[in-house]
Amino acid sequence: MTTTDRARAARRPHARRLVAAVAAAVVAVLVGLLAPGPALASSPTPPAGDGLIWRADTGGDMLGSFQRNDYNEQDGAPREVSSPSGHGQALEFSLDGGDQRSELLPRVPDGREGDVYYYGYRGQLADDFPVDAQRFQIIMQWHHYGDEGSPPVAIAVQDGQLMITGGDDDRNEAYQQSIAPIAPGDPIDLIVRIVFSRDPEKGTVDVWSGGRRVVTAFNPPDGTLYDGGDYMKVGLYRSRDLSDPASLTLDDVAVGRNRQAVDAAMVDQGASSAQGTPDAGAGDSGGSDNTLRVGLAAGTLALIGAVVAVVSVVRRRQVR
Repeated sequence: MTTTDRARAARRPHARRLVAAVAAAVVAVLVGLLAPGPALASSPTPPAGDGLIWRADTGGDMLGSFQRNDYNEQDGAPREVSSPSGHGQALEFSLDGGDQRSELLPRVPDGREGDVYYYGYRGQLADDFPVDAQRFQIIMQWHHYGDEGSPPVAIAVQDGQLMITGGDDDRNEAYQQSIAPIAPGDPIDLIVRIVFSRDPEKGTVDVWSGGRRVVTAFNPPDGTLYDGGDYMKVGLYRSRDLSDPASLTLDDVAVGRNRQAVDAAMVDQGASSAQGTPDAGAGDSGGSDNTLRVGLAAGTLALIGAVVAVVSVVRRRQVR
């Protein structure tokens, strides 16, 4: 064997070891990227730049994070209680039969013509909540500036349904749409998207319940605005004709400019983005962790493939 042959023979094991190392790296990268990973840690309150506008202070002075006045608490003030889910503070709203109003105002911008906002709500009805009542029981509303008439948009419990209503005629099917059947003691987990407009063709409402889209582009016949703006209220507002008491617990409320921001703000307490498989709604950005992992895997494979090709060329040159 000549000196050249001995040099070539010495280089072959080195090249084989290099190729084997690259192959092992391919396997390791694919396993790491394609295997299901742990849930991503979430921030309870994303920066305002991410689209979050406001969230109730569930970890401290929850009542203090709302605007309050005697008018909205004329029949009872809410009280702070421990959250039924075991996460921080919650608010309990209770009304006796014949009472009408116990509400708070989140410190959020009013909805005006052309505005689009997302509203997250998580709570639970009391075990004796009269869900079959045939008169309105509103838990969240967006009220016009005028004093008279029903709000342009509201979430209500009535006739065994959790529903969205829009306008004065709550017995007309055109002015309401069911979100889901509801029973005493049921949890409520919603994200509501509202496009505010006086034009009934432009003013729309979308609703996600438990992470699933259940109402798409509901158009209240009179629009989602009646005048210059809508302000938001949460709590309990019901017909004085109802003789049964009613009570509910509000665990969390958040408002943002996109659904992802609201989801992220509430996910640490198990809100809608942590349940079910939400679909992409209007104004939402798509994508998922699995899609990201597959994309990274493909890119990494291409890079490693290029490295293997280079190694092969080098090996052939060394053997010559």
